[in-house]
This record gives sequence, structure tokens and C-alpha cells, in this order.
Amino acid sequence: MNTKVFKSSFSGVLLDWFKVEKRNLPFRDTKDPYKVWLSEIILQQTQMKTGIEYYKKFIKRFPSISMLAESYQKEIYSLWEGLGYYNRAKNLLKTAKIIAKKHNGVFPKTYDELIKLPGIGKYTASAISSICYNEKRVVVDANVYRVLSRVFGIKTNISKPKAYKSFLTLSNILSKNTNRIGDYNEAIMDFGSVVCSPKKPACWSCVFKTNCIAYKKDIVNALPVKASKKKLINRDFNYYVFENNNRLLIRKRTQNDIWKNLYEFYLEEGKNKERKLQKEFEIQKIKPVITKDKGLLSHQKINIDFNHFQILNGSVFDKIKKELGLIEVKADKINRYGFPKVIANYLNSYC
Repeated sequence: MNTKVFKSSFSGVLLDWFKVEKRNLPFRDTKDPYKVWLSEIILQQTQMKTGIEYYKKFIKRFPSISMLAESYQKEIYSLWEGLGYYNRAKNLLKTAKIIAKKHNGVFPKTYDELIKLPGIGKYTASAISSICYNEKRVVVDANVYRVLSRVFGIKTNISKPKAYKSFLTLSNILSKNTNRIGDYNEAIMDFGSVVCSPKKPACWSCVFKTNCIAYKKDIVNALPVKASKKKLINRDFNYYVFENNNRLLIRKRTQNDIWKNLYEFYLEEGKNKERKLQKEFEIQKIKPVITKDKGLLSHQKINIDFNHFQILNGSVFDKIKKELGLIEVKADKINRYGFPKVIANYLNSYC
């Protein structure tokens, strides 16, 4: 089959595969843009299995966008705990409030309107407008880059800005013959996840195997071409857990750094820190050893020490709170706050 004919039949073959192999996902039982939007935001940088769990949790708590718009950042962050990339959660609430206030709770229908909303980029705007309203907009994400680069043997570095435009152009050509653009977008995303996966792709069952250039040239694992990973940065966090009579002291991370807007215990960063606070406030550590953990992010490895102190004297506890500018929280109410996963794990185990 020549390339021109193959391109013209691509969408038909893909949709036939999708008709049989379509994944049964909870957000696919509806064309409700709120549910599609919520699922797309949650699934960014998140594995499907994990994303579905969080999606169900959010839908149960906020069955409509108006209910989400009435919530608070603290509650959103608490539900989001463990997903990472917390700016998504921040923009989730921002967008919900904008739609509730400026659009009377009704989701915009077009790509051009959707792209103006916080946290909605080209991919998400295309997904919502095509899946919910059948607007002729193709998605370009990691799955699309991977499938098309392998099938058509494209060696463009997908980390470069020009890559998006070239893959968008090709996607528009491939989807030209279908009037089911929403299904086409879901199909290529499913295909990239189930068959043309990043590792150990199921080439043996691929419907494009006979025409796939990467398969024929045995370069499947070399595509798509992308920039090398960032060098991993090591950091050391020394946390101080101050406790008195079912009270704990925490603070909010506000600097432009990891975990911004989440909560944490008092922190000293750096290796081999002198633990001056213990001497300054005349307090005793209640744990026989320091509790250790690690936080592994995409580009940072965080080595964490938890130093847990039981403050028997309430006035000393209040002095620590005041001098260090900390927030007092009842231990049984602490789950109302959003914490980085490593701190949430500590709280579940020790508090």
C-alpha cells in the first residue's frame, strides 16, 4: 500500500480497531464536558489506573461543576493529595469558578473559548470540543507523538516546538475522512496506551504492522525521538513534627518550588543540619530514631528526615508556634489539609 492510500485509510482502520477494543472507562459513559474535562486534567502526568480512582473520588464529592466551584483550595488539595503537579488542582478550581460565574455554569463549546480557561491547553481544549461537541479538532499528546512517529517513521525531536505543528498537520490529514472526530481522538489515545505503548509495545497485534515503518526497520524502541532526561537533583529535607495534646504545627509552602500551596511541618533544608531547635526550646524527641523517607519526583530526589517532638509544656508549644510562624491544627482535623505524599504517609503511620 502506498503512503497516500495508507494515510487515507488510517482513520478507518483505527476506528474499526476502536469499535472492538475500546476501553470501558467511567468518564466515557457520557458526553458531559464537566466529566470529560475533569478526567483529562486528572489524567495528565497520571497513570490510568490511578487517575480513575481519583476521578471517582472527585465525582462523588463534586458531581457538578457548580459544586466544585463552591469548594475551597484547601479541600481540592486534600482530595488531590498524592497526584502531584498541584498546579492542576489550583487551575481546576479557578476554571470551575470562572465557568460558574461568567458562563452560568455551562461549559464553553468551542476550542477557541476553552483554550482561554486556566489549565486548559491545546490538547485538553481539543479533547473536550471534539469528544463532547464533535468540533473538528485533533489531539496531539504523547500517545499521538508515539503512534505517528513509529507508524510513519518520523524522526523529528518531539521536544522541539516545531514538532507540535508538524504532528498536528499530519493528524489533520489522517482524520480528514472521518466525521467522528471525538471517537478518532479517543481511539488514537487508546491505541497508544494499549498497543503502541512506550515500553514493550504489542507489535504482534498491531493493525498497522504491515505498514509501520518503525516495525519494518526494527526501530520501534528508538521512536519517538526526544530530549534526554534532566539531571536528577538531590535535596535533603529535615522536618520537625511538633506535637502537644492532640495539636500539631504545620505551615503552607508558598515559595516557587515543589509542592507549592501544600502544607508541611517546619523545615530545615540541607545536609547535616545542626538541630538547634531542640536545644533552643528545650524539647525532647519522642521517637528513638529519626524516621526517614524519600520523595522521588521527575527531576528531584528528596531525602527526608522526620524529627518528632512531644511538647509537654503548652506554653513552650505556643512559643514555637509564634516564633516560627506556624499554624496550629488538631490531629483529628489534619486530613482537611493537602500534604505532599511523603508527609501524608508519615501522618498515616505515626500520627
